[in-house]
Amino acid sequence: MPGEYLLEVRSEEIPARMLEPGMRELATRLFEELMARGMAPREVATGFTPRRLTLVLSGLPEREPDREEQVMGPPVRAAYAADGAPTPALTGFAKRCGVAPEALRRVATDKGEYLAAVRKTAGRPAGEVLAELVPRALAGISWAKTMRWGSGDGPWVRPVHGLVSLLDGAVVPFSLFGVAAGDTTAGHPILSPAPFAVADAAGYRRELGSRDIEVRPGERRRLLAETMRQRAAALGGRLVDDPPLLDKLAAICEIPGVLEGRFDDAFLELPAEVLSTSLRDHQSALTVEDPAGARLLPYFLTVMDRPDDPQGRARSGNEWVVAARLADARFFYGEDRKAGLARRVEQLERLAFHERLGSYAEKSARLAALAGAICDALGWAAERGDAVAAARLLKVDLATEMVKEFTSLQGVMGGIYAREEGQPEAVWQAVYDQYLPASTEDRIPRGRVGRVAGLADRLDTLAGIFGLGLTPTGSKDPFGLRRAAQGAVRIALEGELALDLEAMAKVAATLYGDRLTRGVAQILDDLRPFLHDRLRYLLGLAGYAYDEIEAALAVGVRDLPDLKARVDALHRMREAPGFLTVVLAAKRIANIVKDAAEQPLDPALLAEPAEKDLYTAFAGLRHEVEEAAATADYGRCLRRIADLAPVLDRFFVEVLVMAEDPAVRQNRLALLQAIGRTVSRTARLTEMVVDKAEARAKSGG
Repeated sequence: MPGEYLLEVRSEEIPARMLEPGMRELATRLFEELMARGMAPREVATGFTPRRLTLVLSGLPEREPDREEQVMGPPVRAAYAADGAPTPALTGFAKRCGVAPEALRRVATDKGEYLAAVRKTAGRPAGEVLAELVPRALAGISWAKTMRWGSGDGPWVRPVHGLVSLLDGAVVPFSLFGVAAGDTTAGHPILSPAPFAVADAAGYRRELGSRDIEVRPGERRRLLAETMRQRAAALGGRLVDDPPLLDKLAAICEIPGVLEGRFDDAFLELPAEVLSTSLRDHQSALTVEDPAGARLLPYFLTVMDRPDDPQGRARSGNEWVVAARLADARFFYGEDRKAGLARRVEQLERLAFHERLGSYAEKSARLAALAGAICDALGWAAERGDAVAAARLLKVDLATEMVKEFTSLQGVMGGIYAREEGQPEAVWQAVYDQYLPASTEDRIPRGRVGRVAGLADRLDTLAGIFGLGLTPTGSKDPFGLRRAAQGAVRIALEGELALDLEAMAKVAATLYGDRLTRGVAQILDDLRPFLHDRLRYLLGLAGYAYDEIEAALAVGVRDLPDLKARVDALHRMREAPGFLTVVLAAKRIANIVKDAAEQPLDPALLAEPAEKDLYTAFAGLRHEVEEAAATADYGRCLRRIADLAPVLDRFFVEVLVMAEDPAVRQNRLALLQAIGRTVSRTARLTEMVVDKAEARAKSGG
């Protein structure tokens, strides 16, 4: 294809975590540089393996556009002598610009009239431009870590071994750390190390493919997943999906070969979570489960960066390592079971939660008290005992050997050990699920007890760290407070906990006693907007508009399920006939009464037919609106408010609110104040964003 540029950088193995961001930065840098020169390619394709970065730019122009630029010279007053002859300033400027003095033009500026020359620069061929930009972009990649090698070459992520740089088959010459670009590359350093020449991107991919190398990470991932599923099925089971691990495996190979291994059936006595974690963390291996998903099978699958293993050496080596790792896991599991959770509880005294907030034993005591308070506030007397018991056990597994070895099993192991020791299902599930949700994709904890325990844990952490004044700043959040706040909000929202979070945060702060450096009021003043920000984010993800969320928040938060119900009612009602008209009327009312003192309403002073009709309509719906709001029937509440639209419109057309008679004026203001309070029972409608023409159209006006 005309205008095709192929770049390959071969190096020693680059860490998997650096490949994608490094490649993305390179592609972005080059594209932006080319676009700034009027040479943006039509398409950019990237690829990488641990040993090579590849970039293909398609549809490149043949050359830069020609450019014209105006170069400012001396002021006219300094360019000519008294007799009109050119001064040295003029002739020198013209000479530097390569033009005759008479070719200069006069340009008016804020500082007076100046002479200027138009300098024309012919665009360079694409090859010249690339030879300048590519090495600069490569050297400028912001790798997380760099190194030097040889006689001080670098710094770069790893030593460079080869460069391919071709524009329509011709070499674009440049060098990087002493390595010259050419048209020759090589395959796998062990399986196909012989160099070979390439002419274009299609031939490059074809030659690598003949050596079983795939440079596109997405395609490697697809091939790995497909092959692993086939192997799992052939073993009588199915692959246990682990997308992050599959991403890693695709990044650490350039030949997507799958290695299948087996371990001793005796290891199946270990919990499935332990087996999967050991295989994932130590061997980057996926597991296989039976077709029903009830238990694991004694097999594992991983990548081996080669198409086959004819002598079985790769398999035997991996199986040997897996057996050793699983034996370690079995030892840790056995030691933990012998010790029991009761002994581990005592060890929490020696584990610090935070140097200024005490030990995990103290945190466990606070969690038990807070879990009890949450149950009391919710009226969940039946769950109180289990919730307190779960709260006391939440952090016990931090003292276990298994969690010391596999930190990702925090909570999970505690739940497993609690189950094995005969704790009630609600208790062990609460311990198991305590760190859920860790992201927006995770589920919340199972059952009421799990939700109370999970909420208590997060509120305790938030109150404690905020109480020390260690609030997150910018992108820094070393204590994971944003994640904790988001988890607390999700548990309350999705678990439908009709709970005043702020009141429970106050309890959490109080339980710290004198350990905190800030008062409870200060903590709540900072924590309230922090929680509201997480709430806005989650409701936005659910599809609600920002003004719907702000309108509901503006009248206060009794509990999060109630707030969500009000946001949902606004969302559903904003398209209803008449509702947007009421919103506009609410804004108008707010503007009229904003500086007025509260006034008592005297129906006897209402004289105009339109104001009498408005009062009659308002009196008829006020009780119904209050009743609907009290039962959380916010849809009905807003529908009744929308019924005011025609009579409000008529009032504002026919009645002068700011009448000359002070008593009449104050009474009309009092009527509008009463209406404003009622229409804001569910949400502050003045926060809604409304187009006036749209409101008239929807109301039929």
